[in-house]
Amino acid sequence: MSVDRIAPSAQLRDTGVMAILRARSADRFADISRTLVAAGITCLEITLTSPGALEAIRAIRQELPGSVDVGAGTVTDAEQARAVVEAGTGFVVSPSVEPDVVAVAREAGIPAYPGAFTPTEVLAAWRAGASVVKLFPGSAVGPSYIRALNGPFPDIEIMPTGGVSLDNIGDWIRAGAAGVGLGGPLLGDAADGGDLGALAERAAKALAAVRAAKGDAA
Repeated sequence: MSVDRIAPSAQLRDTGVMAILRARSADRFADISRTLVAAGITCLEITLTSPGALEAIRAIRQELPGSVDVGAGTVTDAEQARAVVEAGTGFVVSPSVEPDVVAVAREAGIPAYPGAFTPTEVLAAWRAGASVVKLFPGSAVGPSYIRALNGPFPDIEIMPTGGVSLDNIGDWIRAGAAGVGLGGPLLGDAADGGDLGALAERAAKALAAVRAAKGDAA
């Protein structure tokens, strides 16, 4: 089945890291975003499960340069998808296969990254028009799972989230991941007032791990 799909953003493609901002409040997301961008991470997912997420998307999109891709995560239905598009999101991420969400994103001309786990779900997400399929939860399997999926699905691009740590990023990239989604292991306690300098160090470590792994695979 041929689908006119929207390519993943250059920010995700170039850095290999999507930072996932999820917290009890979005109050510190602007500070976190500035820190991540300064460190080189330019693909930022703001999850709708974080109170104040829509306002944060609007504000951060306005403040940061156009070279930064700010998107919405945990988008589970078309109504939410339309709301985040109106807020100016650069992409949508879902924890599951949601064709209606992918359809709204495609109509808006932005990438969609639906979540999938089984081979059936992975193929369904791709056929729906996914730009990249989000493998979730990665913690339930491991990097070898991507290699297994690449056998029958060599053209499907996969990005693991949930179960990706600063120490195993390289394993995922070498296994064939198009990039990784990093939440808690990257943010740490930054959203609760933690050290932004430490956040910058973790971001630099994540990007270095991707670069090293891509060099190994070259």
